[in-house]
Amino acid sequence: MSFTRVTAPISGRVGQTLVTEGNYVASGVTPLTTIVSINPLHVYFDVDERTYLRSLAAGRTHATPESAKATKVMVALIADKTYSRSGHVDFLANAADRGTGTVRVRAVVDNPDGQLTPGLFAKVKMETGTPQPKVLISDLSIGTDQGSRYVLVVGKGDTTEYRPVELGPMADGMRVIEQGLQAGERIVVKGLVRPGMQITPQSAAIDGTPIALPQTSGGAQ
Repeated sequence: MSFTRVTAPISGRVGQTLVTEGNYVASGVTPLTTIVSINPLHVYFDVDERTYLRSLAAGRTHATPESAKATKVMVALIADKTYSRSGHVDFLANAADRGTGTVRVRAVVDNPDGQLTPGLFAKVKMETGTPQPKVLISDLSIGTDQGSRYVLVVGKGDTTEYRPVELGPMADGMRVIEQGLQAGERIVVKGLVRPGMQITPQSAAIDGTPIALPQTSGGAQ
């Protein structure tokens, strides 16, 4: 009776049963059901030429499957606020798409809880470039002055100073400052403060939440 047993070549999640018990089936005519692999999962995405070439030049993307595992990716579902799943690149297309100017990439992502379902859209972050230290601040501390952006720096004598800044992208809910601030400088996060005012600053957490420290009231944060 071994010839009546059909064994799937892969493990995964079984879909709808297309043939019920008692029906006649023949090889290659009617599929019994479909099976999709759940863990690990393949995630396909396209990378534009500029990003791809910049990543190659920095040595962060590898052009061969053998070395592609060094390129890490982070994956999140559309409704997710954080990129909580990690994986690595295991496939790079051998040619760019002339119509879109992109290169097809595939990543392998662990999916032990099965929450990632085949066919869903996802957001993907891929490591590119070389890590560099940056100053990050809360958007709440950034002001607008005739189209330019500025922050109030707490200077000597706890006096506020007007400081123009150049903004970068968002990173984990914080704003990257490309120019205008140095690491270790104190800025005003919250409070009705103008440039040149002497204040009584209170320490605040990185997200702007006050730290529970003994401080005098009425100061800026």
